Parts: sequence; structure tokens; C-alpha cells
Amino acid sequence: MMDDGYLFRTQRNHPTRKMKCVSIAFLALVVDNTDAFLSQHQRALVRSPWAGTKSSSLAAYPPRKNKRGPDNNNYEEGDDFDPVLDEPQGRRGDGRNWIEKSSPMGIGKLVEGVTDQTTGATEKETDGNYDLGVNGISFETGPLSERMYGALMGVAMKRFPAGATMPSELEDVYKRYAMDITAKEAVNAAFDQNGLQLALLDSGDGQNDDEGLWGDIDSVQLIDPATGEVEANGEVYDSLDSAVEEGDWEPGQAFNFIARNVPAKLKEMDVSDFLSKLDPDGALRSEAKDKGITLPDEDVASLKDLGLECDRRTKVAPFEAEDDETVYKGDGSKGYRVINRSDLLAESGNVDGTENDGTLMHVMDSLVSHSCLIIDLTDGGATFKDAIKLSKMWGTASKFFDVVKNDDEFMKSLPGMKMAVGAGSPHAVTGFSSYNEGSMQFLETRIVRDSEDRNIVPEEGVKVIGEEGVTSLVDAFDVMCDAGKDLVRVAVAAANMEYGGFIEESSAEEESSDLPFISGLTFEDAEVSGVGMNDEGDIVASARMCSEAAALMVDELIDDGKLYADNAEQGSINMSPHRLCRYEGKAKSDDEKSDSNSKETFGAHTDTTFLTMVPVAEVSGLEVFDEDANKWFRPELLARQVWENERKRQGLNPSAQTDTVTIFDGDEEKEVELPWYCRYVVAMPGELLQIATRNEVAAGVHRVVSVTDGDARISAPVLIRARSGMRMNLSKYFGRSETVGSLLKECDGMKMDEIHNALQPSNYRD
Repeated sequence: MMDDGYLFRTQRNHPTRKMKCVSIAFLALVVDNTDAFLSQHQRALVRSPWAGTKSSSLAAYPPRKNKRGPDNNNYEEGDDFDPVLDEPQGRRGDGRNWIEKSSPMGIGKLVEGVTDQTTGATEKETDGNYDLGVNGISFETGPLSERMYGALMGVAMKRFPAGATMPSELEDVYKRYAMDITAKEAVNAAFDQNGLQLALLDSGDGQNDDEGLWGDIDSVQLIDPATGEVEANGEVYDSLDSAVEEGDWEPGQAFNFIARNVPAKLKEMDVSDFLSKLDPDGALRSEAKDKGITLPDEDVASLKDLGLECDRRTKVAPFEAEDDETVYKGDGSKGYRVINRSDLLAESGNVDGTENDGTLMHVMDSLVSHSCLIIDLTDGGATFKDAIKLSKMWGTASKFFDVVKNDDEFMKSLPGMKMAVGAGSPHAVTGFSSYNEGSMQFLETRIVRDSEDRNIVPEEGVKVIGEEGVTSLVDAFDVMCDAGKDLVRVAVAAANMEYGGFIEESSAEEESSDLPFISGLTFEDAEVSGVGMNDEGDIVASARMCSEAAALMVDELIDDGKLYADNAEQGSINMSPHRLCRYEGKAKSDDEKSDSNSKETFGAHTDTTFLTMVPVAEVSGLEVFDEDANKWFRPELLARQVWENERKRQGLNPSAQTDTVTIFDGDEEKEVELPWYCRYVVAMPGELLQIATRNEVAAGVHRVVSVTDGDARISAPVLIRARSGMRMNLSKYFGRSETVGSLLKECDGMKMDEIHNALQPSNYRD
């Protein structure tokens, strides 16, 4: 079986910006042996808890009356009491749709953070288990099930030879699975209306243990499509299996059902709800708007809003710095996993031209939730060619700063930061700068794209590093830029899919409803969302177009230091700089005393880039504000942990500082010691990626910290920016105009350097 597919859905629970990634319970199948596959899923269905005794009518399973209440003998002091659901007649709803506790005591109450010693599952707090009665017409289980089934079959049929038909036994499996997903999503919507959300156990590895086992389904009634009423025979089925096998249920046919023992927890308060409580008449919101302040629950609607929002986010991040021992290094969840470089390649996608589902989820989970992603250039130690290029770059950077440190005359001869002639933009600068008595030093280099050997500027820097040094910087730039381009492609393709940018108009239109958008798969936390289908139900075609459009945007807009034939206005100098940096920790002043030896050296900010690619350095110091954890996160220390754990698994010394790598020097094979950190690059999203992903990936707030009187940190980031002269083209890159939002609409037709200019503080603060 392939990995489950994934998409994401914006959440606004965090006071700055928090996005949550959710799994698509999407059956992407590789059917090599139909009989073996079928038997596997039949076994899974037998384990399902919905197997029960057949009943004759819904009335045979009336809502249970809770007996717990403040006046009842079984009420225990200290229990939480819900005045609605815990009353003796404790149910909410009407005859068609209702919800109540599964038992007087709310069976299933769990405690946050408790680990079952037998299964290893980490339990989360729930508000108990609930029973629900769901009316299929109200919750549109018909249209939803048709979309679910179409999505499943659209993928499954790709695994069969052309012209082959689906075995009837396997077809029934898909029908049962489509009904299960539909019922789960209807329950999710019902919970949402009652201030609850589904609570599933987590084994700790990021996968749900009870996928498909989320509740007990019984009392299934099928709705006659012609009349909209229960079928004339009034048959009630005790399970989804029976509804398919005995009732001949077909996708698109609405059905009523009862779900029992469904674990739920209280829904986290939405920021919009919280603000409405504080500001019921909207006066504060109006005042904030007049002052150019974007509230946390408001989408960034313009370039000015984006600039102000990034400015605000940098200011709310804490100033204090922590030492290596105590600083946040991630919590071990999937969003902090290192991704292999090859996983980002277009060739690693699906054979039908769509993005690999696991890669898509990994990228979006990391960028959306944690504002960075660590890339292993060696694919876990399988190939070291790119890491060797970074190793040579580090040698060049060290050589340059050694000369600067020891030769004052040379440092004085370096040109200051000034506009690069020929770049075509006032924002492209090159040169050297030194601040705070030399504690911060920068050499801004750019590739001369029209030179045969791709030289770099400023020329004064080239003199000290030599031709080999230039080659090492250009090679390292290419390694990081190529990885960044692939990463941008995946992120933009995901956003295109999420918003249905390339769904046919007829498929995108949805009937109006006063309930959550359950038939259109756009309600909050939908298990299948953003996967578009045209009239023929081809989900693959729209997903492929999303990826192709993203790839086209990357090729045309990102400046990779090479000529782009169709851009007559591009300058001869690359817009994406390769910056060599040196940070040295100085003693704190009297008013900066704290228990930590670390100090903020380069303050919190966001970058006007698609991505900022920071190669992991020997001395850590890069910090990203992780808005999911609400802490400063040190990705370089996490990269070190990953490397040490890999060494332990291989039985090697985890405290070593190098990998022993075999290379070829001409025809001769030899071993070299490669510094461990040359394997990893940290990718951080910038403001241009926030625009291109429709605000789904927020620009990463980051800073640099240094240790007082500690080793100097040398860094060498590549800031991936846009080509001058190129224009933003919405229909080409993002599809239907009604899916893009006002921010992208403002950018339509603008030159990329104009967008860059609008995001500079002097412009958005006016």
C-alpha cells in the first residue's frame, strides 16, 4: 500500500498564526494481487466495531437518557457537569439529528500525556464518548459519499491495466470504505456544531491507531433518491457492510445512521470567537483596521497587510535567548523530521505526474507548523556529492573571514554594500559590511549570469578566494537553489490543490446549504479536502495541473543565477544572493544580564524571498520562531541529533564530528573526512512564498543568537528571490481567479521587483 495522502487546512487558534495539517483518509492503492488485497481488507472490516445485531427501525435504538446530574445518586463530586448534555434528559437536537453522552459517566475519558505501557499509545484528554443520530439529507451524505467514492476509484483504476474492470468484490470494499469516511465526516461536522471535535488515539508515531475504527455504526437507513424519504421497505441495517451487501447501497445515495461510542474532546477556541467576545460591537476591530493593524483572525489581504503582519510577528516573538542545553529542539513529531533531498525531486512524484502524497504532507506540515524544514542532501548517507560541494564552500568562507580578521588593509579595500550594476533592481546589492566592532560581518555575493564561467561579484572578494573558491561558491549556490526550487514547487502545488485552482468550474460550483460545507469537502478538518474532480471524476488531472503550474512558476519566476530565454528584461546579475556571514558573541551589557550565555545577535525578521536556504553550520545559532510550539526553535541542533542517532544505529561513535566518505580523485579512490554538518540545509519560507501559497505558508520569523565569548559562527545562506522583469501571472500559475484571494489578485500583472519593493518597510509603513 502507498502512504496515505495528505493536505492541510488553516487553523486560527494561535495568537499569531497557526496552521494545522490533517490527514486525508484516502485509499491510494497499488493492487498487485487482487485476491491478497481483498482478503486483507476483508479482515480489517471484520475487526470493525460496527458489526452488531440487526434491528427493525431507528426507534429500536432511542437516544439513551443520561442518569447523571447534580441530584442523582451516581453524581461524583469533581465530575465536570454539562447543563445540557448531562441533564436527566441529556441530549441535544431533534428527532432527526441528536447527540448525547454514551453513558452517564462519559465512558472513555482519557488523560493528556499518559502512555499505555502495553500498547505504547499516548492518550489524549477527551470529553467522553458520544452517541449521535445523523440524518443523511441534513448532512448531505449522498453528495459527499459520491465524491469520496469517485476519489477512491479514480486512484484505484490507475493501478489496473487499461480497459480492465474492477472486480465486484473489490468494488464493494470501496463502497464500504466510502460510506465509513462519509459517516466520519458527517460526525465531525455535527461535533463542530456542538463545540466538540473528534479525538483519536495516537501511537506517538504520528499515525492514528484507530483509523476506520472511530466509532460503532448501526441503524443505517437508505434514502430513496427520488422521494428524499426512507426507502419504502423501511429496512434498517446493523452495519455499513449490510447496507452495501443486502441493501445494494450505491455511492451518491444518502443514508441515515447512528454512531455510538465516538470519542470527542472540547474544541479549541477559535481566535475569531475569542475576539468577538472581547469586541462584540466591532469597535476595536475597526480602530485596528484604521491603524493598519491586521488581527490574528484576518487573512492578509494586500501587500501592505503582509508587510505589517510580518512586522508584527517579529515584534511579538520573545527577545531572550536560551543556551544550547535548554533551547527548543522540536518534540520528535513528524513535522520536525528531516526530509531526504531526493524526495523533493519531480521524478520522485507519482507516475501520473502528481506530487507524492507523503512528500506533500511532510513539506506542508513542517513549513506551515514550524516555519522551516531540514533537508538531508545525502539521502541518509546514500550519496555525498552535494555535501562535498558544501564542504568546499565552507573552506572558502573560512578562508575569506580568516583573511579579513588578520589583514586590516584587505578588509578596508573591500567595497561597501552598494547596488549591483546590471541586476535590474535597486534591491540587489553586493559588497562587504562590518558592524558592532566586527562582531557581525557580511559579504554579499551574486552570480554574473552572462559570463561563460559564471563568475561572481564583488570582484575584490574574488581576488582572495581565487578561482577554486569562486567555483565552490557557485556549486554550493546551485545545490541549495535547486533544492529550494523543488521545495517551492511542492508547496505551491499543495496550495493549488487545497484551493481547487484547477478544478473545472462546473465541478467547483456547489449547492447552497445552511450546514457546514459537507458536500463540497471544504468544511473544517475534512479528511478529504482540496482534491478536485472534473465532470468525469478525474481527480488526477486537476492534481497534475496543480503541480505543472507550480513547476512553471518556479522555472519562470525564481532566479537561479542562469539565463532565462523568455525574459528580455532580466539583468546580468543574479537577484538571489549568496551571503557569507560571520557572527561573534560579545559580552552582554549591564542591562542585558540574564542566566543565559546566549544573546540575540541578528534580530528577528522575515525575508522577502521564496525560501532562505541556510546550510547547517558548525556552530549553531540560527533560530526560527516555531508558532506551533510558541518557542524559538534551533533546527541546527535538531540536525545534529538526527546525525547522532543515525551513527548510533550504525554502531558508530555519535560524538564524532565527521563522516568517512570514499571519493574519486581522478581515477584514484580515496577516503576523506567530511564534516557532519555539510549534509544538511535548513529551508525557511519567505514573504514571496506566503503570497504564492495563498497565505497558507507564513514567512518564517528567524534570528541569529551567539554565545558570549564563544566560537564565532560562520554562515552562508542563499536567499532565493524572483527574477527582475518577470510578472506574476495568476491564471498561468494558480488557475481560477476566484480561488486566489485578494493578496494574489493585487499582485497579478506586477513585476516581481515591484512586489519586492512593496514589501520593504519604507513602503508598507507609509
